[in-house]
This record gives sequence, C-alpha cells and structure tokens, in this order.
Amino acid sequence: MSAYSSRGLLLIAMLMFAGCAGAAGGNTTPATTLNAPSGATAGHLTFQKLAIHPDAGAPATLMNFISNGPAQSGVPCIACVGGASSSDTVGLTGPSSYVYTGQVWQYTLSFTDLSYKGKCKIAFTIASGKKTIDAFSSTLNLTSAGGFVVWGIDRNRPKYSGSATVTGKYTCGKESGSQSAPIEFQ
Repeated sequence: MSAYSSRGLLLIAMLMFAGCAGAAGGNTTPATTLNAPSGATAGHLTFQKLAIHPDAGAPATLMNFISNGPAQSGVPCIACVGGASSSDTVGLTGPSSYVYTGQVWQYTLSFTDLSYKGKCKIAFTIASGKKTIDAFSSTLNLTSAGGFVVWGIDRNRPKYSGSATVTGKYTCGKESGSQSAPIEFQ
C-alpha cells in the first residue's frame, strides 16, 4: 500500500511531520484553522489510501480513535514505524493523559473514510462536568475516499488543574463520529 501525506494542509508554525516528508502524493487540500489561540500550532493531516470497496448501505465514515500526549515534531505520521512488517502503520506521540504544567499537548483523531469526498470539521472539546475548559477545531477537504485519516494538533495547556474529559469529533457532511477519554491537568 502506498502512503499519501499532505504537505502544508494547514499553515504550520513548525514542520511537524518531518518523519512523513518522504511520502508520495497528496489527497487533501489546504484548509483553515478555526479557533486557534495564540501559541498553538495549526493541525495537520495524513491520509493512507487503502483498497476499500464498501458494501451498499455501508456508512461513508467510521470513527477509529483519539489520543493525546506530549507534543513533538514528526508525528502523527503514516508508514513511519521502523521494523514493522508493512508500511500500513501510524506513528503517534506517546499516549499520556496526564498533562504537566507548562506542557504543549498533542491531540490526535483518526477515522476511516470509506466513500466520503468533501469538507470535514475536526473538533476537540476539553470539559470538566458542564464547564468547557478549551475547545478548538479545524476544517479539511478530502479529495479522495477509501482510506484512513489521522489528524493532529498541538495545543498550549489550558489554565486549569484537575480532572477533565477530552472529546474528539469529526463531521464530514452528514456523517460524524466522536470519542472521549479522561485527561488530568497537573
């Protein structure tokens, strides 16, 4: 399977996926970052083309996962895991839901695109009960279907200490999926 990555999907303050820079092609088009605060870097997306032939009636998209951990360049990336038996791999920052004071944190969302082409919104909300601590989103344009999407964004730590829940959601036309996980801010 060949890996496709998008260079410059969003304006990025720093080159975040140096490990994926050699991937060929490109299945996404630039999008704008919404609600990006001062000090946060814009998100970026990688797309892995797969031989997908969905049955009639199958949903256009399926939620895969969310993850979070210390921000670092080079991830997320596709076909970048050394020693793996195929190039159908994903590299992520080490998963950790305990955010130290002063940290920049990376939030990642993945979904499978069976047959959707068009604009998608990726959004994260961090909340403690009914109180929203942080919320950020971005849009992207999928120009081909039949693969999986991995989207990541680095975000400054909110001015909050304690337990919370991070929820990642994608919306592609009428299709959407979301997933939540606990997170703790020192």
